[in-house]
Amino acid sequence: LAQAALGSRSTRSLSRSFVAAMSTSVTVRPDGVGVITLTNPPVNALAKALIASFKTEFPKLVNDPKVKAIVVTGAGKMFCGGAEISEFATLKTEGSALGDMINLLDQSPKTTVAAINGLALGGGLEVALACHYRVAGEKVAVALPEVMLGLLPGGQGTQRLPRVAPLPMCIEMMLTGKQIKAPQAQKAGILDVVSKGDVVSDAAAFALANAPKPVSQRPVPHGNRMMAVAGALESGQLMAWNQSPQMLAPPAIIRCLRAACSKGSFQEGVAVEQEEFKKLLLGVQSAALRHLFFAERACQKVPGVKATPTPLKKIGIVGAGLMGGGIAMCFAQKGIPVVLKDAKQEWLDAGVKKIADLWGSQAKRGRLTQEQYKGLMGLIKPTLRFEDFADVDMVIEAVPEIMDLKKEVFLEIEKHCKPDAIISTNTSGLNIDDIAKVLKDPSRVMGCHFFSPANVMQLLENIRTKDASEQTLATGMAMGKLISKKTVMVGNCDGFVGNRMIAPYAAEARMLVEEGAEILQVDLAAQEFGMAMGPMSLGDLVGQELFWKQRKALNDMKRQTKTYYGPYELVDWLCELGRYGMKTPDPKIKATGRGLFIHRGRDKMVDPEVIAKVEEIRKAKGVVPRPVSNEEICERLFFPLINEGFKILEEGFAIRSSDIDIVYIFGYGFPPAKGGPMFYAENYLGFAKILERLKVYDAAAKARYTKNPHYLPIDYFEPSKLLEECAAAQASGQTPPPGVPIIDAVLYLRKKAGKAVGPFAKL
Repeated sequence: LAQAALGSRSTRSLSRSFVAAMSTSVTVRPDGVGVITLTNPPVNALAKALIASFKTEFPKLVNDPKVKAIVVTGAGKMFCGGAEISEFATLKTEGSALGDMINLLDQSPKTTVAAINGLALGGGLEVALACHYRVAGEKVAVALPEVMLGLLPGGQGTQRLPRVAPLPMCIEMMLTGKQIKAPQAQKAGILDVVSKGDVVSDAAAFALANAPKPVSQRPVPHGNRMMAVAGALESGQLMAWNQSPQMLAPPAIIRCLRAACSKGSFQEGVAVEQEEFKKLLLGVQSAALRHLFFAERACQKVPGVKATPTPLKKIGIVGAGLMGGGIAMCFAQKGIPVVLKDAKQEWLDAGVKKIADLWGSQAKRGRLTQEQYKGLMGLIKPTLRFEDFADVDMVIEAVPEIMDLKKEVFLEIEKHCKPDAIISTNTSGLNIDDIAKVLKDPSRVMGCHFFSPANVMQLLENIRTKDASEQTLATGMAMGKLISKKTVMVGNCDGFVGNRMIAPYAAEARMLVEEGAEILQVDLAAQEFGMAMGPMSLGDLVGQELFWKQRKALNDMKRQTKTYYGPYELVDWLCELGRYGMKTPDPKIKATGRGLFIHRGRDKMVDPEVIAKVEEIRKAKGVVPRPVSNEEICERLFFPLINEGFKILEEGFAIRSSDIDIVYIFGYGFPPAKGGPMFYAENYLGFAKILERLKVYDAAAKARYTKNPHYLPIDYFEPSKLLEECAAAQASGQTPPPGVPIIDAVLYLRKKAGKAVGPFAKL
């Protein structure tokens, strides 16, 4: 497994040139100030090689009698971006050398000053706090964002910051990761000087004028101690819990701050910090968040796609509805002109008004100036004519999910666009290869599945079609980056990744209710798991009618695909009554929306008529309701969802397991603390447990639909072959290198053995 997982990754030691890039350099100025520069492009991260270099070079300055004081700065436009996250896995066994570096700065007999020439983040700010003083450029910002990785500032930051800054700012910085700009940081006491000229020169002058004053020897201000006693720490922890109740790092940070503000010594506080940091580092939650950090970067890379993207200077969008309008906003906000087309003037006017209202609301709240508002609106050109697409570089079709309509629109786009313009569809489930067939050149076609509302949701699923050229795919990925989306390339299967995996999740939610679970119970179980919203509420938000309309259009109300499964009775009853959810108000009962729930503004309650209908359905099917535990609810919601993810990887419609995690974190509200469904399966549950429970539920499902004619056959509990192979690998005790999932290692072995299939098989 280890050899397989490494694949093309080199097992050899770093080259000499690479190690040299992660180092420190020393110079002595004519005024006698020694300058030590941190160099590790692009962010001067505190890699082991850099710290080792620092520990070698810094004592030379201390011991040089010609050196009167010492300035620490960063190479390029960055001071220091903090720890080298890729090395965290080795910290479990090797420990951290950052503490040694910080102690050298703190205990220096010569004045040390941090010349903060750019961002100082995490460990970078902790290095600055280890210096006796801090001088920063006017445009600099500082932050302690470790909480985003499920960690706390482990370089004595929880003990140093409360000695120089007000406790409320310490709490905010550590619990939110918020960046503080230089003027505000100076006012708070984090910085001593904001330089308007050369930062290093000003830091050198300050160092010569001031005696050593280690932060570690300063007392925590009386005001901070009083606020800690008065409940400021508890208030901060409550705020963090309300935002992310499952996160372990915020309470640990509060415990460290409490130690700092207690009567204990600085070193006692550092001991508390180190113990809390170690627990978080060794925990699965931080591993999950670090996994997502790297997953976000990995998903931008599509093997085999190396072509130069087409520059996107102008975009065309067909369909001015909620989706099309949201997509138009994404591009306009990046300064890219958009031609927005619809079929009828009233539809076009409504779409433009919606956009104007959204930006207008931001202008009223002061988030946009009037000039910015006018500039954004000026970038959107509404039209009824395809002829206005003559000079666009890419067209995104966002019309209703009707195959014939989409084919008709594609032909019109081809007729009026440049021959090299990219043509894409925002379909959420139709076969894009079938749409592309109508064109003379299907190589210019790909899918771009935005998530609604597109101007808010971060995820973009780019779909690789059978004939898509390398340049088309490269342009699609560049487009996603251009508009700041988390962009994942997937294959052209039914429902792609997200909607295919959510189908069994939604189906089991309805099945659980028929078997005896309460509607609210199902939602609450999912929310306690960590989902942003339960499946029943999600149905009302998205609209209960989506797949009902598709089945109705096909004149097959019992139809099942990879994107929707039965039971349908409850949803079909709602849709026949016109109760689609939040989008369908019912003035008779003063409801702003009506579906499974009666919605009144932000409040909602399960519709009593729905409860009665559930009882009616149970009786009609001969189902005797039984108690259902929350554990069973979660297993039946998430295990088939995970199983479908394995099948997608097995069939070759996703490149890597972490891509699926990105889809679910940013598109479906899966809890980041669990790392995504595939990480959760491997690291929280273990493959053996999922496999065993899937077999139990598969047997129950088969018994249900074979004995009761009211139920349709389902196969989403049938275990994936890839899951079985991963379970065997995990049970064998073999482990790939740190940071490499077993799933990806097994996929690599499959590819090496010639068993890989799908659009990414040969890449």
